[in-house]
Amino acid sequence: MDATQNYLFNLLVEIDTICKKYDIEYFIDYGTTLGAVRHEGFIPWDDDIDINMTEDNYYKWVEACKKELDPKKRVYGDGRIDRDFPGTFGRYIDVETLRISSTFAFWKPICGQCIDVFYLLELPGDPVKKQKMIDLYFAYDEYANSSYRHYRSKSRVIMDLYNKFRRWEKIVGKERVLRHLEKKLFHKHYDDCDTYIVTSARKYGPVSVVPKYIYDTVYYADFEGRKFPISGRYAEMLAYYYGDDWNILPATKKTHSKMSLTGISCDDYVSDYMRIIDEKKLKEERQKAKHLMVEEGYKTTVHMRNVYQKLAKAEMLKIKNRINSENIDINSLLNPSDSEKLQKLDNLFSSYYKNQLNSSVRYWESYFDIGEDLFYAAIFNLIYTHNDLTSVSKIMKLRETAGISIDGQLADLWNIVLTCRKIKAAMVYKDYDKAKPLIYKAIKKYPYCKELKLYKLEIMTARAESREEYVKARAYAKKLLEEYPGNDRCIKCRGDIALALGNRENAEKFYNKVMKKSNNGLLHLDIKKTMEAIK
Repeated sequence: MDATQNYLFNLLVEIDTICKKYDIEYFIDYGTTLGAVRHEGFIPWDDDIDINMTEDNYYKWVEACKKELDPKKRVYGDGRIDRDFPGTFGRYIDVETLRISSTFAFWKPICGQCIDVFYLLELPGDPVKKQKMIDLYFAYDEYANSSYRHYRSKSRVIMDLYNKFRRWEKIVGKERVLRHLEKKLFHKHYDDCDTYIVTSARKYGPVSVVPKYIYDTVYYADFEGRKFPISGRYAEMLAYYYGDDWNILPATKKTHSKMSLTGISCDDYVSDYMRIIDEKKLKEERQKAKHLMVEEGYKTTVHMRNVYQKLAKAEMLKIKNRINSENIDINSLLNPSDSEKLQKLDNLFSSYYKNQLNSSVRYWESYFDIGEDLFYAAIFNLIYTHNDLTSVSKIMKLRETAGISIDGQLADLWNIVLTCRKIKAAMVYKDYDKAKPLIYKAIKKYPYCKELKLYKLEIMTARAESREEYVKARAYAKKLLEEYPGNDRCIKCRGDIALALGNRENAEKFYNKVMKKSNNGLLHLDIKKTMEAIK
């Protein structure tokens, strides 16, 4: 751990101690869970800790903070406790330190080292009522915050609600509007609840509406040499938040802080410049600017979605023109066993993938409707040519946002992704009794799916008990390496098999190859633990 991580870790230990004392159930969450599972500690470049808890536990937590915290050292911030606090979630803050981010406001305690505390609000099971509550919460979150929130990617419904709240404010004042909305949103329990909304209220990044079952159980994971609670369904949770390739180390390393210091208090830092600032005027100007940005952001949302819909039509015309000019029979290319046909199919959709999967297009939640037949072919190609289930998930999420159903042949392709997701979770949990029948049933139905073939190899290796079974797994690994040269998962299995057969030298060669060339964080962790065990 670096200095910031070490400091945050100590704050987490403080939170853990308070929660144990008052019997409060919580989870470390988001990137902190990802770090626990993929690195058994912080993501190496991360400088942030998040925790989450159910709403009932959250109120117990707030009361515990009132009893336990010395305000000269620690402050707990929440928008319902302090209306100037720029967040509807909470923040456990060390006011004796300083931490500055481009998104942190001038308000004093926000500038200390801190841990974000999110909580889970129940949503009704009825789809219409659920969507109504989601829209209400997102509108409330934007209205309640004096700082900028997610002023882009808003629906017309959310924008209308936001403007309605502002009109009410002119008549009764903001505090009464907030209290009215909070009565509708908080302290609610539904017998048919199957989802939560997380108070991060994200419109991009990890989603805010999550299945309830994800947080139904607790698992204690290793995090920097100590056990902390995470979701008992952490594999499903990570796939839901970060995509099916959550185990892969990203090319872009995200950090939060611009400056992190433990020798200066946030009070000293803020007081130094606030003495020359008119705080009342600053708040008024900031609020005006925020409203202008929200309105401008909505207009920009409408504009960008129109632009991308035109781009979608252009992509569809481009593909159709090429099909006509080259006299392509697209159905004849849908052959998962013919690499030449798959390559032609891939060339046909390369521009579509580049644009539809562009981060800006996804940010504005724009789905490229290229027609059902072409869309099916594009998804078929992502699965069978690229084994890119993550991109399939991203596009399907945009399709869902656009309100277009997944049925027929397309549902069968989507089932491959969902099945692989279940298998991956079972393999991560080392629940091989559950994984094995899922794998063999799925590979019988989808024999050309690369992901399923790799899972078959991994289950053969994990469940092998005799020399004969290991030799059989080795033969299958060699076969897959001929089909997929350099595949890191195959090479890792070769190492495991070599080690099981008593050839440690060969095993280390395979492991070293994976460590040097693979970006699969779970493989790295597993190899490190294996090598430590055999030293």
